[in-house]
Amino acid sequence: MCKLIVSLRNSKKGLTVIEVAVISSMVIALGIFLMLYSAGIFANTTYDLTKETDRNIQLLRGILLIESVQYGEENGEEYAKIHVRNIAKQAIDLTITRIELLISNDRFYDSLPKTPYGFGNLTKLINGEKKILDAPTCPSCHKGENLTYRVWYISSSLYDVENPLLSVSNMLYVEFRMIKPIGAVEVLKCPLPTSNWIMVDYVDPATGAIFGRISTLEPAVYIRPSLASNQIEDMPFTVIVMEDETGRSGSGTASLDVPSIRLERISGTFGGLQTPLRIIVGSSWDVIQREWFLDGLPNETLNSLKLHVSGIYLQWSRIDRTLEGIMLELGLGEKGNYNVRVILRDCYKDVLQDSTITVEVERINDFEIRFIPVSNSVRLDQIYYIETKIEEKR
Repeated sequence: MCKLIVSLRNSKKGLTVIEVAVISSMVIALGIFLMLYSAGIFANTTYDLTKETDRNIQLLRGILLIESVQYGEENGEEYAKIHVRNIAKQAIDLTITRIELLISNDRFYDSLPKTPYGFGNLTKLINGEKKILDAPTCPSCHKGENLTYRVWYISSSLYDVENPLLSVSNMLYVEFRMIKPIGAVEVLKCPLPTSNWIMVDYVDPATGAIFGRISTLEPAVYIRPSLASNQIEDMPFTVIVMEDETGRSGSGTASLDVPSIRLERISGTFGGLQTPLRIIVGSSWDVIQREWFLDGLPNETLNSLKLHVSGIYLQWSRIDRTLEGIMLELGLGEKGNYNVRVILRDCYKDVLQDSTITVEVERINDFEIRFIPVSNSVRLDQIYYIETKIEEKR
């Protein structure tokens, strides 16, 4: 009985030499296994990182340049030749996989090659090499229409010849924009005068945010005559401002240089007039965007405005005079939700564009800029009347 007790007490003193040796060998074996496993993971990770780095180098340093595009006609048939060059900074070969033609604000028209996948091996360019490639044409496009050529390419080492679609994620493209030099001239519904015309793309009466009134201290209306048939100094302009509700009106005159890239100030007798306002821009030359209506939603109890349009900017492209968007400056008078509508009309007062946005007013006595995208192609030289309408959203 005593021996048993002693034996049990000795077992609590610690591990035996054999047990320590067994455990030590297990720890060493586990450590070696983990070291080898980690080394394998590190080797694989290093390989993957090296592979990804090489891919990124191929993508970033493989650069294609479109030097020019020849667009012409031969024997009654239109042709297009695109000049491309591999300007990679390293010895990287490039494969051209696709050439696209986009028209009318980047609307897809045609492409090469004619394969089920849409991509293929059109040609290969070694570093520094230049080639001239056939490109799609648009015989139905009018002379002066905006064309965009997009050339897709990839580093040849990343290109899967058997299945080009597997390489799409590694493909890049460059673009070249041009005006079509041949073809029939588009017949405009509202043709411009042969000479002596002016286009105005910005009208901004200096109104207060809450009451929407033109200041009585320094009454001013700002306009921008940004395009004209000819350059001329000291062109006389007249601005007539009319209150839509009461019929009260005022006018102002100024001599301006046209065309102008800045807002030009015209002072007059329209101080104190309140939005809604109708503004008519006139000159000794024909002004295309002649009439602007800036709406305002009245607050009858306070004799102020809940919301009003204090300025309109027609944003357009100088390449083909197409409208890109409409910028509205809004005077915030009362919190709430409102629908703001913009209508553009041609010389016959037919609607060219009709867009509505919702405006949530969360602060007052301030101004806010809102952008309205253009859903269809509208030319600036076809816009004669600009109208806005504001309604409280129910």
